[in-house]
Amino acid sequence: MSWQFPVAARQWFYLPLLLVVLSLSGSAWAETPGFSLANGNVRAGSELLFLDARFDVELGNDARDALENGVPLTMELQVRVLRPRRWWWDAQLAEFSQRQELRYHALSRRYVIHNRTTGDRRTFFRRDVALAAWTTLDTVPLVRRSQLEPGQSYTVEARVRLDLDALPHPLRTVAYVNPNWRIVSEWYKWPLEG
Repeated sequence: MSWQFPVAARQWFYLPLLLVVLSLSGSAWAETPGFSLANGNVRAGSELLFLDARFDVELGNDARDALENGVPLTMELQVRVLRPRRWWWDAQLAEFSQRQELRYHALSRRYVIHNRTTGDRRTFFRRDVALAAWTTLDTVPLVRRSQLEPGQSYTVEARVRLDLDALPHPLRTVAYVNPNWRIVSEWYKWPLEG
């Protein structure tokens, strides 16, 4: 003779299990790490063309914990300026990257953003404001206007990613194998006329 739970007891047994599964799946979807473009445009100056962009970022729990424990996070902007060609690969006019570091100082309770290209440093008291400033890129020089041929179409492509190579060595090894550390946006494109 086999023993079985009564029907009412089985429902109460499976209900907590179902709630645990649903809460785990919901939190996994809610906090998918990544960057996404909030807004961006290419604008012309007197001699140069500039990129202005603002990205939204969702840090994973591991990256957020590392930041709060004093580990600097470096965001890398990667930019390409291309001239489309019909029968061959696109010609590349420019390719460069720019890095901004975000660091939390526990003693002063401040977040510091350091732009590695310009050397500028800015300080913030709140993490959400610091993250918004970290992912806002203003007046990034692209190319000189004299490099563009009149009447020719061009494309500006840009993406941002968390630079894992800038992490401290012990953490870098863990970050390479953990998908929650691969925080990267897709390539965004803007048309450009010469």
